[in-house]
Amino acid sequence: MKRFLIFGLALVMGMSAGAQELSRKEQRELERQLKKEQKAEEARQKAELVKLMVEYRRFVLEADQLRSKRGEVANVSSMINFIACDSVNGVIQIGSNSYVGYNGVGGITVEGSISNYEYSQDEKSGSYDITYNVKSSTGTYFVRMLVSPDGRADATVSSTWPGRVNYVGYIMPPSLSKVYKGTSYY
Repeated sequence: MKRFLIFGLALVMGMSAGAQELSRKEQRELERQLKKEQKAEEARQKAELVKLMVEYRRFVLEADQLRSKRGEVANVSSMINFIACDSVNGVIQIGSNSYVGYNGVGGITVEGSISNYEYSQDEKSGSYDITYNVKSSTGTYFVRMLVSPDGRADATVSSTWPGRVNYVGYIMPPSLSKVYKGTSYY
């Protein structure tokens, strides 16, 4: 990627030195083509990273929106509202910047073991459909997540109680995530 970028920049600079040979229109077209190819390469790399995170079950969905089952939407802090999957263990957390709750971040934190992890990929769109359970001392939570190749994710968390919450955000590797996990008392 770096070699391609350096080669492209050298080519553009070399061509700008011989500006008499190329018109400004041709130079702009060449620069646009270079940017387009660079964006395509970045998208390919992002899709490969998403694929690896899904296959190895190691990701964090940092939610910037929560939706209730009635469709109410709340914009939230992605640092304290997340779903984490670390191959064998999972964390589901809802937090608020307004008050302090049982978990220390104004909400609830559920930790447990992951079971029944399954995923499939839509060949046409490249998106993933992921399902798994988080078994904790407070019950079993069912997670269904749809992840696009660019990392955008929409997850539904439900349980045996009659409610559900949707998390909307992006997935990222745990090493790059900046979430703050509250205290889990369960």
